[in-house]
Amino acid sequence: MKKIYPTLLMSLLLAFTVQAETSTYRLTDFFAGESIIRLEGKADSLDFAIPLSSIADVKEAVLTLDVVSSRALIEKRSQLVVRFNNATIGQIRFDPARPSLISEVKVPNALWRDGFNTLTLEVSQHYANQCVDGSAPELWSEVNMYNSTLQISTTNNVSNFTFDKLNGFFNPGIGGVRAVSLVTATDTEDDIKQRTLSLVSQGLALRNQYQPLAIQHATFPEGYVLPELRDTTNQSWTDKNIQRYERSAWYTTQVRKNQDTLLGNIKSITEPLHVLVGTAASLSPVLSDTQVDSIDGPYLNTQVTPAFSIGDRVIIPSTYRLIVSGITTEDVHKAAEALAVMDDSINMVSQISVLSLSGMDATRMQKHHIAAPDNTYTFQDLGISSAQFRDEGDFSKRASFMLPADFYVPENASVGLLLNFGYGAGNGPGTVLNVKVNDELIHGLALDNPNGQVFKNYKLSVPARYLKGGVNNIDFNVTLRAPLAGVPCDEVAGKHLVFQLENSSAIELPDAGHVAVQPNLALFGETGYPLARFESAPASTIVIPSQDFIDSALTLSAKLAQVVKAPLLNMSITSEMPEDMKGSAIILGTPESLSQVQQTEFTTAIEATKKWSYRLQNSLHNRIRNATQDMSFKAMKIDGNIVQKSDLGPQAILTAHANPQSEDTLFILAAQTAELLNERVNDLVSLSMWGQLAGDFFAWSDDNSPSLVMQVSETYEIGESDDAWLQLRLWLSNNPWYWLIGFVVLVFIVSLLIYLLLKRRNQKVQDTW
Repeated sequence: MKKIYPTLLMSLLLAFTVQAETSTYRLTDFFAGESIIRLEGKADSLDFAIPLSSIADVKEAVLTLDVVSSRALIEKRSQLVVRFNNATIGQIRFDPARPSLISEVKVPNALWRDGFNTLTLEVSQHYANQCVDGSAPELWSEVNMYNSTLQISTTNNVSNFTFDKLNGFFNPGIGGVRAVSLVTATDTEDDIKQRTLSLVSQGLALRNQYQPLAIQHATFPEGYVLPELRDTTNQSWTDKNIQRYERSAWYTTQVRKNQDTLLGNIKSITEPLHVLVGTAASLSPVLSDTQVDSIDGPYLNTQVTPAFSIGDRVIIPSTYRLIVSGITTEDVHKAAEALAVMDDSINMVSQISVLSLSGMDATRMQKHHIAAPDNTYTFQDLGISSAQFRDEGDFSKRASFMLPADFYVPENASVGLLLNFGYGAGNGPGTVLNVKVNDELIHGLALDNPNGQVFKNYKLSVPARYLKGGVNNIDFNVTLRAPLAGVPCDEVAGKHLVFQLENSSAIELPDAGHVAVQPNLALFGETGYPLARFESAPASTIVIPSQDFIDSALTLSAKLAQVVKAPLLNMSITSEMPEDMKGSAIILGTPESLSQVQQTEFTTAIEATKKWSYRLQNSLHNRIRNATQDMSFKAMKIDGNIVQKSDLGPQAILTAHANPQSEDTLFILAAQTAELLNERVNDLVSLSMWGQLAGDFFAWSDDNSPSLVMQVSETYEIGESDDAWLQLRLWLSNNPWYWLIGFVVLVFIVSLLIYLLLKRRNQKVQDTW
């Protein structure tokens, strides 16, 4: 036995030895504003958050700042202070002789913490030693957030992989997983491929919150081939070595991309974590007999597989894996449902047997993060925190909330804002509060009471048309100014200034119907509509021509779950084109595979021969929209198109159409090949591209900006079946000429009726004479 100890010790060391991973991020990756920020006045600051995963330990972090400052600043009194989690880590002196500079600041490892870390850039700017006008135009400096970078080295700190660590792996912060492989048996059941894989993808993506997650599907072979052992110890494949090899994740070096290409196309899994999905019988070739026997129903398990090595040569590295399994395919699906909704933090175990699930109603789950019409919510109910602003300067607080995608109200409806806020004494001229709703200014208030003031239930009545389906933003912009001293070269410090907005403030929503204008890719990208709805959760389908497109379908379904903030329980993936395409669907394919889709009624068609709308139509449409400030994306009544034979080149195209077989929307997503489509889908779900979805024709060739965005199809209205009156009202709102014609006809009818009644009465009076 003594001879075994060194071998076991070496295996454990190899299993848990981790290397530091170094990554470089632009500061724009953590900052949603402009790529160049401008800091003005005597003092100004900017805070933004840098997230860090709980499984990452920082070994080294260096912040590189690209700064430009005004030549008017004096050297000894002007500087940029860099703070990290309220600790000063760097001071950069502004030099008028060197207005452009690049400075490196090391971030101490001890200051990093799990979750969001606050990086503060604060300037002190002076153009003279005395009598400085704080609003002078020469007091400025700029930080190029795009060129500024954070280089960080992290290591994985997980040795005991339990479910409470899963949120650390799938995390929006640095160190989180951005790609994952779902591994199944070659002959896995159709139900798992159609329903369960999508649900597993969604459950993992929801943990990533807003960060996209690329999904790859792979299959392990029915049997393994023992690698050749070439080392100085002359080791051979003994029974002991074979057992050690079987306990490792040997299949990660032999997985195949999909089951349609059994020969060739063998690749390794390089992600730190992968997921095994399948029944106990199908996963038995890669699990131990003991583990297979322990699966007696819906089953979830986390493991750290041991490394397999001979001497100092690592043949199979250690890896983390998540197992989603069960006796039957329904058990596997139930385990995937539990994975999608479970709270990881309270499960400090590595094995879970799911006994039952309740509340798994698709419609109910899609409402969790949406404010329902005809209700009153406090800001606290909506997850909006209180805010307190101190000192002189400009401040802002954004309150965001979700409304149903098909939120529709009459033109005369209003929303009530009941605000609880207050400000302290000693404000100077120019101290104001401005309130915006979706960038529309709705109210301004001068905070000019010298003794301060507190407001409770300060009511603002906002036209409901300022709200929209999806994400709505209420911005509170506050400017605090110190009082004037009245003496030259003397200023009153603004440290005493304070403004406070309480999260006990509330919003009163009016009653609303559920009707939306389609097609609208912007609404699809922001809410997942019409695949996800407020009043119902209809079955939706992602149609793929073959298993070569499964990666794209899984990645897209994962992104939609992030958009909806809930798993789409009624979504399925099928490789067979339904004869009767009911409901909303997304069809993936190439021009050749899409030839079987009936597209004759569509304004644009993607087939072997393609039908495009005139670019003139888009240009004319945009000019008229800009001139009339019409943001409804209503299509022009122009039917011109070009039929041509060509390929799509390096780009992908997403189109939306009225489903000719139902009252829903049909989406078509195409690229020239399956591999290219997978690349373009990964570009589409990126943070930089997804938010740019608009119109009903969207083309792109990278993750920076779309090649073309158009609205070319006729718009139509869809809603719930019992809201026919609302659909009619919305249709009339989008076609105001019919209102005018109807009004003229109504006036004519009423006038004619009055004329006939008066004529008859006059006749009766004459008869009595």
